[in-house]
Amino acid sequence: MAGGLAGSDIMRLQNSLIDLMLVAGLDENSGLIPEQSGMDAEMILENLFEMKFEPQVLSAVSSNTMMYFFPHPRQDFEYPLFQPDTKLDTKQYHFLKSPSVFNTLDSIPKSKFNKAMHQSRMTLRSTSVTPGAISRHMSIRRPITKKSIYCSPLLNNQQFPVPDEVIKSIQYFCFPDDLRITKHKADTLTHFLVLTDIHGNKTYATCITFYRPYLLEKEYDGSLIPHLDLSGDSSTTTSENVRCFIPVCCVLISKYPYFETMKECLSHMVHLIETGPEDMYTHIKLFSHKLTMTPVPPAGRVAIEFGIQEVSFIIRPSQEAEKQVIDIPLYLPFLIFPPEEILRIISSILVEHRIVFIASNYALLTVVMESFLNFILPFEWKYTYVPILSSKSIELLDAPGTFMMGCHSKYKEQVNQVGGLVVVDIDEGSLSINPELAEDSRSSISVDSDSIEDLLDIPEIPEGAAQLFIKVCRKAKFQFDLVDTQRPSHFDVKAERAYRRRKIQTLNELIVAGCLELMVNLFRSVVTETRVEFKRFNKQAYLDSKSGSEKSFYEQVLKTSMFKKFLKDRINDKTDYWVKLEVKTRPQAKISESGPSVPSRRPQLRKQNSIAIIPVNAHFSQTSPVLRMPDIGNRVIDYLKDSIRLLTSAVQKSQHFQERASYIYLLGMFNLACNKLTLALENFISLASIDTQILPKQVVKQICQQLEDSELQKLMAKPGFHALPEIVGSTVTETVYHNHRKFEESINLPQKDLYYDEFVECVSMLEMTSDTDTIGRLFRALTPSQIHQNFIDQETFASFTHCWKENNKQCLSLNINDDDLLEAECVLKMSSLCKTDYGTGRVALTDRRLCFVKDISTEMKEIMRLSKIEELEKKSMFSFLKQVKVLRIKNKDGSKFTAWLKEERDDFCLLIEEMWAGKIVCESTKDIHAIQKAAQNVLLVDALLQSGLDEETAHHSNREEAARQLCFYRKYREEGHHNVPQETKEVLQNRIDPNYGERERKTVHALLYTPGVPEHSISPRLWVGLGDGKIKVYNASHWLLESEFVQTKQSVQTCRKKLEVQGCTCLVAVDRRHVWAGSYGIFIIDIETIRSNKTLMDHQEIVMDIVSVDNGRYAFTASIDGIIMKWDVQKLIQAQPPIRLENIRDLRSIKYFKEHIWCGTWHRILRVNGSGHILQELEFSVEDPKSRPVEMDCFLIVKAEFADEKDEIWAGCRREGEIVIWEVDGKEPSHRIKLDCRGISDMVIQDRRVWAGSKDGRIFIINSESKRAFRTLQAHDDAVRSLCNAENRYILSGSGSNDGKIAIWTPNDTRSESGTYLGI
Repeated sequence: MAGGLAGSDIMRLQNSLIDLMLVAGLDENSGLIPEQSGMDAEMILENLFEMKFEPQVLSAVSSNTMMYFFPHPRQDFEYPLFQPDTKLDTKQYHFLKSPSVFNTLDSIPKSKFNKAMHQSRMTLRSTSVTPGAISRHMSIRRPITKKSIYCSPLLNNQQFPVPDEVIKSIQYFCFPDDLRITKHKADTLTHFLVLTDIHGNKTYATCITFYRPYLLEKEYDGSLIPHLDLSGDSSTTTSENVRCFIPVCCVLISKYPYFETMKECLSHMVHLIETGPEDMYTHIKLFSHKLTMTPVPPAGRVAIEFGIQEVSFIIRPSQEAEKQVIDIPLYLPFLIFPPEEILRIISSILVEHRIVFIASNYALLTVVMESFLNFILPFEWKYTYVPILSSKSIELLDAPGTFMMGCHSKYKEQVNQVGGLVVVDIDEGSLSINPELAEDSRSSISVDSDSIEDLLDIPEIPEGAAQLFIKVCRKAKFQFDLVDTQRPSHFDVKAERAYRRRKIQTLNELIVAGCLELMVNLFRSVVTETRVEFKRFNKQAYLDSKSGSEKSFYEQVLKTSMFKKFLKDRINDKTDYWVKLEVKTRPQAKISESGPSVPSRRPQLRKQNSIAIIPVNAHFSQTSPVLRMPDIGNRVIDYLKDSIRLLTSAVQKSQHFQERASYIYLLGMFNLACNKLTLALENFISLASIDTQILPKQVVKQICQQLEDSELQKLMAKPGFHALPEIVGSTVTETVYHNHRKFEESINLPQKDLYYDEFVECVSMLEMTSDTDTIGRLFRALTPSQIHQNFIDQETFASFTHCWKENNKQCLSLNINDDDLLEAECVLKMSSLCKTDYGTGRVALTDRRLCFVKDISTEMKEIMRLSKIEELEKKSMFSFLKQVKVLRIKNKDGSKFTAWLKEERDDFCLLIEEMWAGKIVCESTKDIHAIQKAAQNVLLVDALLQSGLDEETAHHSNREEAARQLCFYRKYREEGHHNVPQETKEVLQNRIDPNYGERERKTVHALLYTPGVPEHSISPRLWVGLGDGKIKVYNASHWLLESEFVQTKQSVQTCRKKLEVQGCTCLVAVDRRHVWAGSYGIFIIDIETIRSNKTLMDHQEIVMDIVSVDNGRYAFTASIDGIIMKWDVQKLIQAQPPIRLENIRDLRSIKYFKEHIWCGTWHRILRVNGSGHILQELEFSVEDPKSRPVEMDCFLIVKAEFADEKDEIWAGCRREGEIVIWEVDGKEPSHRIKLDCRGISDMVIQDRRVWAGSKDGRIFIINSESKRAFRTLQAHDDAVRSLCNAENRYILSGSGSNDGKIAIWTPNDTRSESGTYLGI
């Protein structure tokens, strides 16, 4: 064995750029192997340049093994180490090191040995090397003299990095047009392969084919033996010797689609080989070793640079963790096809037609096909995918089933004979469709385009999304050359390469953004019809929302496997790049998540100007940080150690957490390659807290399986490692639904009586309502009270559900024009045909107004707005001597409207009263959800009344009383609960209900307002942290729900008792881009996408408070056990050792003031310096406590505004209506403010007014100078649990679970103590 560290042959990076290099073709060791057997030398020489030969795999190189397969399999023991072994004498060493050993055996003089080798070649040359033979020989370990400490058990079972089926017949794909020997040297060509294994995993290959000069000599036995000809003299050709060129193909195989990067590496290698042909395998070994030991960066910001023979190469990272890197020029399809054809090709792929691409350029086939697969992301092609068909596999075109294949244009005639194919001609830039042919009519191919279109339909992409995409097509087509018109010529090859790569990358980013915009616009409304909590997708409602011209497209797409995979991700609430853009560009008027489940207009498509109208002279995207890898040298272990030192330094110096995450990922991979499993695991645990998306979870799981249980338990005891079970478990705990159809199937009514929990499930799943209180009232209304029944019988529920659905169908069947409806208006109920003051027709009740629809017409005429109704009068009038029940509606302007509703008068009047009451409550209490809830109530009350007409239903005998019980707002108004005190009404602007649609109401624990960022199209937002761990985000311009983020449930050990608590304790915007949420861990949420990929798990207990300091450079976090940590916000690392407050187990909140940390507990307030020393202690007490012990629930620092004033500490008593005030440098309280309430729960300051929330739901506004409360606001029906100052624009208050609402106050409208208005 060669010198160096034993066992180094298994040192392999899990994320290496390439896994394997293969050399295919023919050479002096394999001999010539004709495709047609039985040919002698004379026949071969006569037809040498016309006949085909069988290509062979000549050698294979991985990171640790190199094998030659001709004339017999043998391993190169000098690879990858090049130092002499002391066990070999000098002669042996120089012989093994000699290039002739690996290049050619024919350089040895003719002898018996040479004759024997020649006989061996003759025997073996007709036998191909099988994939199994390659992997078997490549997996053979060289003898090891001693066990290496670097021997990684993770790699023992993965010696051969590529599955056998991936390289099966690869030599034929290396030469798709067959191997032919040429008389003159042909051009060097490249092409690309995508190889798929039996599990659907893709492997990517880049091939380069070049020609080497050989001299064919006719031997004494009549055989032909090629010898490498380095003379360059063609005059040596005789009847016995023929000079020719034999092709050789070098193939790089990788898990990553770095096509262009691998092409550059191979091009440089071939250039060196052609400079010195005798050293071919020397260059192959050099390049293979370097490429197999060069890591691929994770998705993010950091690129990898490496050098070979003074030429540098850069590996760019992927932009998204869920996507493969794009290393091809995506603009090529836009130069080849018109925009309309590109859309047709995309449509063909989306509906999963059988597609064949043809081109005269093999390299174009893979590039164009891969481009289209990138265009349709996040949809993923799951069927047969072969970008290049060799001449040996062209018959696959006639295979049944769905596929996407590519072949040379010379096979176009054969392609046209296969019926039912979509043929994409890259040379002509066109798409055509082969007609389906009967078995007996294959020879007759119709070229009539009309008949073709009738046989196979390619639905059109919906117009709105298509027009936006066409703008991207035009941009991508012209920008590439336009940006170079004013640029001078450059002669620096390195600079020109870098410029071209940056230019292609910039254009790729534009195209990717435009295509993702297309996919978001096409399938945005899938989110609307998806119920994540029930794992349901309402397919019928989704299709009903599409117009006739669009419906055909969506009907076909919804049947595909790609859509079902996409739907599964949406139902599993997966956060990917599609979701991020959908959330970012979600139309402001979209209210489906918080609105009633009633028929509404189709949501409009939103145009994204930032993508569609980028200037032509746009600058290149910002360059990523580049990490230059060290040279490998002669010892692999030295290279690994140097890389670890380099990455460790980079982690320490990095100023941005995304860069740091990439460095930590790479550091973990290199530690793993050195078999430092514990260090690698520590790296990956650290990575999990910064960016979970790039965390290699499967690798982490494998490491844990290799560690001893005792070692793993020790690791679990370390800080931060308690999240390890969750990380490992997440690789296998994802919910997978094998039957996608269950997402879309209609909901069958249960064939049994329903108890309450089952009733809740059914009503929610049918999307009648999700509000817990409403469901409870409905259950009681459908249950006969006289017999105290605790379930709803099957017949009653079936009848109720039928009536509810029938009303929805009736409202939809009217086909009312969108122009006749107001923005987001919904029709709730239509009366029967009746006589009215406007003529014969129907009265329509919407959530905004009453309308009249004339008979045999779909036009609506407004009767009056709900807010204008003054009185509803039920009367009886005579018509043709018959008494008829009529409803008279009086307007506030004195006008009247009368409808002869007959027997449905009372029911219709009750529905109008409920909707009218909801409108009144909404206006008086400023509750924007009241109208939506009232609309849902109207639908439920109508179904209750209609089903009650059936004598078999349980509520038949008291249907009117049951309906009145369900009319919540009618009763709410009658009892006067909607009346709000005038001083509260003056300040109250809005109320929103974050618990709307939830089964159980939760406390609003935290509130945060973030201003908008116009340059990133981010609107102002309100962040709401609820008691169940959910964070809901509202648009603060319209107070509409934008998104919902659910924290991961965490569990901790404390005081020998296991606690499992969910909830968001605090929300803080540490900078303009991130919100930190405290719970069991710190969840870092991106403000733009409203998604979290980073979690800091250093605290062992629940995080109670977070404070941002130094303009967002640092943040302090405090847990209940008295641990305070200071974080570098950019790097996401601790800026100093943690501060540990001794004997503190009840830390509630912290403030940062004048470079000191103020800490509040139940009984005292501590002032602590940066080192953790307690400088001041304020004991908390009240004068006349009503309970023991006295506890503090909140405190506030009031800054002095004038020189003669002092800074103050205000603390609110938890169970007493008292606020205690100290001067900052004082020891005893300077003031006490007594309030008539049960306790103070939170405080916030605005200008010189302190807003104090109480346990009984009131808010006291206190003058900070006079220390007097001059206003009391009736805010909530439960304790005020959170307060927030929205940059002095609003004061926001959140309440306990009994109320669970948020009130939005206008602070500038409050009055002074004299009664005059302040501010405005």
